[in-house]
Amino acid sequence: MMPMSDKTVVLTKESSEPKPAAAGPGSYLVEVSLKPDFTDAEGLSAQWLLHCAGLPARGVRVGRLYDLRGPLNLGHVHVAARELLCDCVTQEFRICHSSGASPHNGCLWCVEVWLKPTVTDTVGESVRAALHDLGIPDVSVRCGMSYHIAGKCGRHQLDKAVARSLANPIVHRFTLGEAH
Repeated sequence: MMPMSDKTVVLTKESSEPKPAAAGPGSYLVEVSLKPDFTDAEGLSAQWLLHCAGLPARGVRVGRLYDLRGPLNLGHVHVAARELLCDCVTQEFRICHSSGASPHNGCLWCVEVWLKPTVTDTVGESVRAALHDLGIPDVSVRCGMSYHIAGKCGRHQLDKAVARSLANPIVHRFTLGEAH
C-alpha cells in the first residue's frame, strides 16, 4: 500500500462551515496527522480534556492545519508538505483546495481550532520563512489544529466542551463539522 505522503487527496466538496482558506487559485489547506499505526498522544490528551469537560469521546485524532495563501500551485504545496510540514515516516498529509472539507477518517465530528485573525501566528510566520528558504513564493501562512472526535454527542454539547477544553475563546475561533 502506498503511504499517504506519496499521494494527495485534493478535495473540492463545498462545506457548510467557513474555512480559513479563501476560494480561488493559490489557497490551500494542508492537514498533517500521524499515520494510523502510531499512537496519538495528543489525541489521548485531548480525549481526556474532553472527558473532564463532560464529553464522552471514544477516541480523538489530532492533526496540524496549515492555511497557505499566495501565488502557489499544487506542485509548490506538495514540496512544502513533503519537505517541511510532514515527517513522512510517521505522518501523512492531505491537501484541500479552496473551501474543500477535510476528510474525517470515519469519525463522527471534526473540530478545527484557529487563532483569531487579530492574533499573531508566530508558527505561521516561521513556516512562511522556511517556505521562502525552500524557494517557494512568498505566501501568508496561518496554523491551526484539527480534532477528529469519535463519540455520540450533540452539537451544543460538543461546542461547550471544545470551548472549555480545546480552544481559548479569547484567542481562538473554532468550527464544528459532522463527518459523513
